[in-house]
Amino acid sequence: MKNSVGKGAFLLIFSGFLCKIIGAFFRLPLTNILGIEGIGIFQMVMSLYSLSLVLVTGGVTNTLSKLVSDARARGKFYKINGYFRIALLFSAGLSLVLGVLFAVFSTQISSLQGATAGKYSYMLLAFLLPMGALIGVYRGIIQGYENMAPTAISQVIEQSIKLCLGLFFAKILVENNIASGVFGAFLGITVSEVLAFVFLALVIMIKYKTKAKKANVNKNFFRAVLPLSVGGAIIPFTHAIDSLFIVSLLTKAGFSSTQATTLYGLQTGVVGALLNFPLIISLSVGVSLLPKLSYLSAKNDIEQQKNIISKSFCLLWLFILPLVVGIMAISQIIYPIIYSKFIGEYLSYAVKLTYIGGVAIILTAVMQFLISVLQAKGYYLFSMLSTVFGSGIKIFLVFALARQSNVNIFAISLSNIFLAGTICLLALIKLKSLIKIPFFDFLLPLLSSLIMFALVKACLNLFQNVWGLVFSIFAGGTLYIFLTMPLLLQFIKKFIKKSSEKVQ
Repeated sequence: MKNSVGKGAFLLIFSGFLCKIIGAFFRLPLTNILGIEGIGIFQMVMSLYSLSLVLVTGGVTNTLSKLVSDARARGKFYKINGYFRIALLFSAGLSLVLGVLFAVFSTQISSLQGATAGKYSYMLLAFLLPMGALIGVYRGIIQGYENMAPTAISQVIEQSIKLCLGLFFAKILVENNIASGVFGAFLGITVSEVLAFVFLALVIMIKYKTKAKKANVNKNFFRAVLPLSVGGAIIPFTHAIDSLFIVSLLTKAGFSSTQATTLYGLQTGVVGALLNFPLIISLSVGVSLLPKLSYLSAKNDIEQQKNIISKSFCLLWLFILPLVVGIMAISQIIYPIIYSKFIGEYLSYAVKLTYIGGVAIILTAVMQFLISVLQAKGYYLFSMLSTVFGSGIKIFLVFALARQSNVNIFAISLSNIFLAGTICLLALIKLKSLIKIPFFDFLLPLLSSLIMFALVKACLNLFQNVWGLVFSIFAGGTLYIFLTMPLLLQFIKKFIKKSSEKVQ
């Protein structure tokens, strides 16, 4: 194979971090432009947009990645053209229907959320959703060839244009009102999607032309895409449920409507923006693993499957832990620096949300990895049902706990822990014969992260300023690298070995 999981994952991780940095430069000024209430409205619209986008493209992208890889392994390249056509028809058609529904019922949806200022942004989804759907189809085809570069480049294009035009339109239009400012941000996102689509379309036309030959691929496509689309939409659906009902639930806990919207904005737009950063790693590893594992599964190479799963998980575990634990350690200092205008009275909430949410993020990263393995192995229905079961638990907990005054907004993070934990447990039971993780590779990063946490907290207690923060991050990162050096050296040696073999 020309491309390894590690190479593809590192490429996507690099682009992902770059996109997150660009995204931070977008989100932080946007929060200051719109205010914390405005960013809460932005997140409410974004949650339903994300749900819809996953529904119309998440399953399609993963399905194409697996089926194209499988067709390559079996030498049936002519099937790829058939997969491409049916995916375009399915994804574009579904996205157009959903987009029109959002536009028609924009007033009713925003009223249900308790934030009528979002109605103009919902109208824009009639165009934004089809663009996102087409991007997902093109990425799926290219990823099926285990080429992650176009996906990485298109992500950077999206984020860069969103940064420039999203902030520009938001800044100009927010002078009218918050609703116009939120609309301006989504207008910038729309333009970024168009340009990313144009880039991917050119890549497909130039590099991945396939032979036009009739092939009955509809059955294979729909057998995979339906459970993957539904399963992939379930978790964003639970987040959409949060956005629809969290304001009314928090008012029952004693908060005003404005306070409830602000707390939701804090949880999703402030804490969530920082904590979701490390998920780049799990998403990148999962995207790279899916076509590779699908290829090996089609070849029925069990030992190589076990080997690639083990190495991929160790890569994920080694890098995800220090990022999440590090964010938890610096949360008390970092929020006042980033959000100096309004975080003061909500700092205690933000720090507690970071600690609880940090546990949820680590479990979510493992969950995303295991779901990729299930999909690569063709366990579509099991993956979907596991997600449905875990999401049911999450929804129940949010409705039961958010109305309690001593739990309130923390119900979302707590429910995410149970959601991810449940799915991880079910996936491990199903995949027990394939998951073989060395105990040392699992334990060393965990212990090293805890020691790093203690050092960072001790440094911050001595130096509670920006330079103390920089020193603490440097000291903690250096210590973690030193403690996990045996594992890092293993990855370096394997990379050098593979590079030398290619040269020979």
